Amino acid sequence: MAASKIFISIISLLLVVGCILGVVMLIVKSDKSDENISTSTKTAESICKPTEYKEACNKALGEVAKNSSATHEDYILASLRATADELQKSLKKASEAKKDLGDDKKESYGDLETCEKMIGYASDELQQVLKVVAETEAISLADQIDPILVWLTAVRSYQTTCVEEIKDEKLKQDMQKTLNTSNELTFNAQKIVYNVLDILKDMGVDLGELKIPTTGQRRLLDEVDEMDRHGFPSWVPSVDRKLLGVKKGSLKQSQKAKGQGLFKTPPPPPLPPNPVPNAIVAQDGSGKFKSIKQALAAYPPKHEGRYIIHIKAGTYNEGQITIEKTQNNVYMYGDGRGKTIITGSLNFGIQKIGTSQTATVIALGERFMAKGITFRNTIGPAGHQAVAFRSQSPQTVMMDCSFEGYQDTLYYHAHEQFYKNCAISGTVDFIFGTGRAFIQDSEIVVRKPDKNQANMVTADGRMKMEEIGGVVLHNCKISAAPDLATVKDQHPSYLGRPWKAASTAMIMMCDIGDVIKPEGWTTWESANGKNNHMTCMFREYGNRGPGANLAARVKWPGFKPANEKDAVAFTAGTFLSGGTWLTQAGVPAKLGL
Repeated sequence: MAASKIFISIISLLLVVGCILGVVMLIVKSDKSDENISTSTKTAESICKPTEYKEACNKALGEVAKNSSATHEDYILASLRATADELQKSLKKASEAKKDLGDDKKESYGDLETCEKMIGYASDELQQVLKVVAETEAISLADQIDPILVWLTAVRSYQTTCVEEIKDEKLKQDMQKTLNTSNELTFNAQKIVYNVLDILKDMGVDLGELKIPTTGQRRLLDEVDEMDRHGFPSWVPSVDRKLLGVKKGSLKQSQKAKGQGLFKTPPPPPLPPNPVPNAIVAQDGSGKFKSIKQALAAYPPKHEGRYIIHIKAGTYNEGQITIEKTQNNVYMYGDGRGKTIITGSLNFGIQKIGTSQTATVIALGERFMAKGITFRNTIGPAGHQAVAFRSQSPQTVMMDCSFEGYQDTLYYHAHEQFYKNCAISGTVDFIFGTGRAFIQDSEIVVRKPDKNQANMVTADGRMKMEEIGGVVLHNCKISAAPDLATVKDQHPSYLGRPWKAASTAMIMMCDIGDVIKPEGWTTWESANGKNNHMTCMFREYGNRGPGANLAARVKWPGFKPANEKDAVAFTAGTFLSGGTWLTQAGVPAKLGL
C-alpha cells in the first residue's frame, strides 16, 4: 500500500513538473514570439521613418513584417515590389480604359496609348532596380545610391508624363487616382534608398567607417564638403566588407554595379577615332540603306557592343524615328551638323499630340550616342510644344550636334545625358526635362517666339530634393538669334523657370548675352498658383557678358549666386558622376570647372 502511494506520488510529481515545464516553455515561446514581433515592428518603423507616405509604406511592409526571419534587404525589396505590383495594376487599368473609350472620346486613344507606354517603361526599369537590389546586401547599397535614385527618378517621371499628357480632364483625374498609390510608393522608395544608411543605423546595424559617396545634389542638401576642386567626389576607400559582415555575393554584385549594374548590357569599349559602321544610310543609294528606319530595323537580335550607323549628308524626313528599348548601344554619326539633318514637324498646338510623342527622334535604348547630326522640328511657334529630340536613354551622349525648334526643342526626359559642343535653339522652355542633363561648350540660341510669348532657356522638372535631376549649362554661349535680336524688348527672355517644385538649374562660366533680362529668371505661371520659385534650386557661377550681371537678379529663396565650392558640386565629374562613364566611353568631357 505504501509502495503504491509512493508510486502515485512520483507520477503526480512528474505530472506537476511536466505542467510547470510546459508552462515555462509556453512563456519562453511567447516571449520569443513577442520579441520577434517587436523586432519586426521596429524594423518596419525604421524603414518607413523617412518616407512621406507612411500609410502606404506600412501597408507595403505588412506581409514581410509577419516573417520573423526577414532580413533588412527583404524590407527594402518589399517596398520596391509593392511599387511594381501597383504599376502592373495601373497598366491594366490604362489598357482597359483605352478599350472602353466611346466614340465621343476617340481623340483620347493616343493619350492613353502614351500612358500605357510610360507605365510600361516605369515597370520595366523598376524591375531592373529590383534585380540589382535583390542581389545586393543592404549595407552594400551605399555604392549604388546615386544610380538607383537616377532610375527611380525615371520611374516617377514616366508616371507623371502619363497623367500630364491626357487632355480629357475626367480621364486625367481617373488616371491620376489610379496611379496615386504607385506614385506614393515610388516617392517612398526614393526616400528609403536616399536614407538607407541612416535606416540601417537606426536598426542598430554597425556601419563601421562606411560613408555615402556624395553626388553634387546630395552635397548641396547635406552640406558635405568632401570633393576635390577637379570635380571628383571623395569616394571613401574600399570598405573592409568582412568587418561589416558582407557576403561574397554582395561584393560580387557591388563590383558588377560598376560595370553593367542597372543596365541590361555591359558598357561597350570606347569608340575608335574612325569607327567602322555596321550600317550606312544614304539617300543617293551609295549606302546599304536609304532610310534611318531601315538601318535601325536591321539591328541584330542580342547584338553586343556598339551598333554604328553612318548617316551621310542629306535631309531625312521619316516621320518619327525611335531607337527602341531593345536597341542598346546605338551610335549614329553624320557628315556634320547642318549637313546630315533629321527633320519632322509633329506638334501639340495643331495636331494635339502629347509633348513626349512630338519628338522627331526618340532615344529609348541604353547608351545612345550621336555625333555630327542636326535634329530639327520645323513646325514653328504655332505648333507650341514640338520636340526635336527626346531621350530617356541611360547615359546619353551627344557631340557636335544641333537641336533646332521653338517651344520644347530638347527634352532630357530621364537618366544621365551629356551634350558636348552642340547648338540648341528655341523659344519657350526649349531645354526641359526630368532627367539629369549636362550641356558643355555649346551654343544656346534664343529665337523669336509667337506674339505675346516670352522665352525661357530652361524648365527643369525635378519634383523632390531626393530625386537625381536637373540641368547644367557649363561654358556655353547664350545669345539671340537674328530674328529676335531686333525685337528682344518685345519678347523678354530668361535663363529659366521652375517647372516643378524642386526644379534645379545651374548656369556656370557661360557667356550670357544681353538677350537675358536683368532679373535672370521667371516664375512658372499655372492655374493652381504654384510657388515653385520658393523651393527650386537655381544657381549661377562665374558667368560673363552683359546678361551675367547679378545686381538685379530675382530675390527668391530658390535662387542664389554660387561660390566655387557650390560650383564644384555641379561639374560633370560630380553632378553627372561623369568620371564613372564618360571617360569609359571615350568622351572628351571636362569633368571639373
